[in-house]
Amino acid sequence: MLSFITTTNTIFLSILLQAFPFMLLGIVISSILHVFISDNFIVKVFPSRHGLGFLTALFGGLVFPVCECAAVPVLSGLVKKGVAMPIAVTFMLAAPILNPISIMATLYAFPEYPMAAIYRVIFGIVTAASIGILLLFYPKNEYLKEDIEHDCSCSCGDSCCASQNSGQNSFIENLKEMFLHSGTEFFNVGPYLILGALFTSLIRAGVPSNFFIKFNESHSLSGILIMMLFAFVFSACSTSDAFIARSFYGSFSLFSIMGFLVYGPMMDIKNIFMLLSIFKKRFVIELMIIITVMNIIFISAMGFIFL
Repeated sequence: MLSFITTTNTIFLSILLQAFPFMLLGIVISSILHVFISDNFIVKVFPSRHGLGFLTALFGGLVFPVCECAAVPVLSGLVKKGVAMPIAVTFMLAAPILNPISIMATLYAFPEYPMAAIYRVIFGIVTAASIGILLLFYPKNEYLKEDIEHDCSCSCGDSCCASQNSGQNSFIENLKEMFLHSGTEFFNVGPYLILGALFTSLIRAGVPSNFFIKFNESHSLSGILIMMLFAFVFSACSTSDAFIARSFYGSFSLFSIMGFLVYGPMMDIKNIFMLLSIFKKRFVIELMIIITVMNIIFISAMGFIFL
């Protein structure tokens, strides 16, 4: 029993100590974008044509580094400002993975295998693009809730109000708002990282190592599904989830861990609740199914090609 507690505590603290700096950096950058860069400016970056729009959505995360916690509010702002829903959803799916903080965190979490970060980016881009293209066939104007207006009024949420007022506030007021927003985001996201790290440490310490042998096969579909389930339940921020995934490396193949690193930033528990506040329940359920199925298909196919 003492050995179990010691092992759990060691794994738990190691994950938190490695992950917290990246999570905090991601939160601060996200808050800077929220306060100092208006939704109007972000919308203007997205071309109206689908081809260029998809390219901007896929690689926008490199310029606007947001994690999945901030990607949903940005998605809401884009849709309300008239950006096509498939393009906005593509940005929501790709941006957390192409976030430079997420890429750096993945490199740091897998120092002996830097290709993990490259595979994560490649798998994420292909999966997000495929989902976005598929959504081109989704019926228009059947996804937003009826009480949500397409114009950006202060009744539509804090992000719109902040965008409208950011030009009127002084730099000190904006700076103050940035720190307040960072604190709010930390307390919203932090518990998921702590719970994810705790569950991971309990699993690693409590489950016999020979139990994971069958999931360490080079192309184990069951391993992918389990890693995707863990990613959904743990709901860790994309700027820190690589450290949770790293703790499973060895028990699960890198092929399976891609399920955690790619699916997690696209769909988890907290994202569902945020999406339900914006979109109709039917659309959210269908979007969750599409994201899940497409991840299974493309991670399996691309894993077979690359890994």
